[in-house]
Amino acid sequence: MKSFTLTILSWFFISHLSGQIRFSTVDSKLRTVKSNNSTQLICSNSAMSIKFQLNRNVAVMQLNNFVTIDSQVIQVIPLKFSSTKKDSNNLSMNDQKELLQVYSKYELDYFRNELHIEVINLNSQWVVTKSIGWFIWYFRVGNVPTQVEKRTEIQLFATTMVGADKVLTINAPILTGDDFAKAGLIVNEMMETFAVGGQ
Repeated sequence: MKSFTLTILSWFFISHLSGQIRFSTVDSKLRTVKSNNSTQLICSNSAMSIKFQLNRNVAVMQLNNFVTIDSQVIQVIPLKFSSTKKDSNNLSMNDQKELLQVYSKYELDYFRNELHIEVINLNSQWVVTKSIGWFIWYFRVGNVPTQVEKRTEIQLFATTMVGADKVLTINAPILTGDDFAKAGLIVNEMMETFAVGGQ
């Protein structure tokens, strides 16, 4: 049984900024393009392409939206959001931060109330990398309702805006025996090499 499947997300209505927002998953596929010692990880559909240039061993998993990067499981999910706030094209950095904070609070409620996972030592920070704002948050996993052979010890998330109406979520579930520092370096490299374009 794969404990990281607990990170598969479902989205509901939440309140934010001047009105309601709805988050929904965007149908997308992950693939890799290798050249020399570098691998480009691409998350794309007919309308967009999100790319990360990684000097690591990257393998797309059978489970949709999941890859392993140097054996660390990583989930990459773009989400579309709709809002009653009309001018979502020009969200300030503070508005972006607020939206991503509210999204993280919603996600934490999902872990606590839907998955019945105990959230311990929640930490977060706002980071600007190459003029792109990222909301980083992570927590230690306490009690869980289901016993598994190798459980998730820490959940690490990095989220950012993609265009006017999308949020990108990178999730690194750190399993028993895995290295949190290694996962953090991988997520940081993804943030540093993040690029968005048309398809």
